[in-house]
Amino acid sequence: MNLARCPLDFINLLPRKPYCTDVLGVTDIRPKTIAINKKYIQINQPCMTAYLIFDIDREGAVLAWHDSNLPAPYWTCKNPQNGHAHIIYRLKIPFCTSSMAHLEPIRYAAAIQSALAQRLKADRGYAGLLTKNPCHPHWQYHQWTEYEYTLDELANYLDLRGHPIKGPESFGLGRNCALFDNVRHWAYKAIREFWGPNYKHNWNDAVYSYVEAINAQFIVPLPISEVRAIAKSVSKWTCRKFTPERFRQSQAAKGKKGGLAGLKENKAKAGRISKGGGRPNKKALLPKVLELKAAGCSNRVIAESLKLSPSTISLWLRTSD
Repeated sequence: MNLARCPLDFINLLPRKPYCTDVLGVTDIRPKTIAINKKYIQINQPCMTAYLIFDIDREGAVLAWHDSNLPAPYWTCKNPQNGHAHIIYRLKIPFCTSSMAHLEPIRYAAAIQSALAQRLKADRGYAGLLTKNPCHPHWQYHQWTEYEYTLDELANYLDLRGHPIKGPESFGLGRNCALFDNVRHWAYKAIREFWGPNYKHNWNDAVYSYVEAINAQFIVPLPISEVRAIAKSVSKWTCRKFTPERFRQSQAAKGKKGGLAGLKENKAKAGRISKGGGRPNKKALLPKVLELKAAGCSNRVIAESLKLSPSTISLWLRTSD
C-alpha cells in the first residue's frame, strides 16, 4: 500500500468497517486499517453517497470522460492488464440514500448518475459497492483534480430526460428511487391493516419483507444493508404521517367537503345559485340567453355556456314572455 498516493482525506472518509476483498466474489467486512490494504474497497459510507463511481470495461477507459466531453473526475484506477478502469467523481455535498424525507435529492442524483453512465458507456451491471482501491499498488491510479462537484454542476453537462432508468434494469441510485416509489405507495394503504396496540413491530417486519421482494426484482439488487435502511425509513415515516387519528381527521374533512359540494349542487338544481357561485345577474345575462335560444340552442347548452343551471335558464325563459 502507498498512502502517499491516496486522494486527499481518502482514508478519513472511509466507512469505519468497509467491505473489502482481494478477490471479487469473496467480500469481507474489516476495520479500515486492514481494509486499506485490499485491492477492492467500499469508499461510500453506508447509506451515504460522497462518490459517484463508474465501471468502464474497455480499452481506453481512463479517458472515457474526456472522450465524452465530461468534466475531469476526482481520480481513476486502471487495470494494467486490460485497460479497464473505475472513474470516480467526488461530490461537494454528500447525501443520504435511505431517507424517505429527502427523496428528491436522491431522485436528482439518480438521474445524474444514470445520464453519466450512459455518456461514459459504463457497465450498468456494476453494483457500486466496491471500487478499485486507489492506494493499492496493483492499480494504475491517477488523480485528475481535487475539485468536488455539486449535483447542479454535473447536471450542466447532461441531458437528464429519460433518467434514471426504471424497472428491473434500474441500477445505482435508481434502485433506491424505485424502492421508495413502490414501497411508499403500498405503505400508505397497507398500514391501516396493522393499526392496533403495539403494531409497529409487525409493521416494520411487513415493510422489510415488501422492500426485500421489490429489491429481488432488480437485475443487480441493492445490498441487504441498504434494504434494511430503506425499509426502516419508510416504516418510520409512514407511522409518523399515517396514524389512526390523522386518518379519521382526513375522512371527516373529505366528508365535510363532499357534503358542502352536494349542498351547492342541490341549490344549483333548484335554480337558487349559478354553477359559478353567487346570485346570477339576470338583467345582464338575459339578452344573451334569448339570443342563444333564438339560435336554436338547448337550455342545457345555454346553461353550460353561461355557467348557469338549466333550471335557471328555464325559469328566465318562462318569465321573459
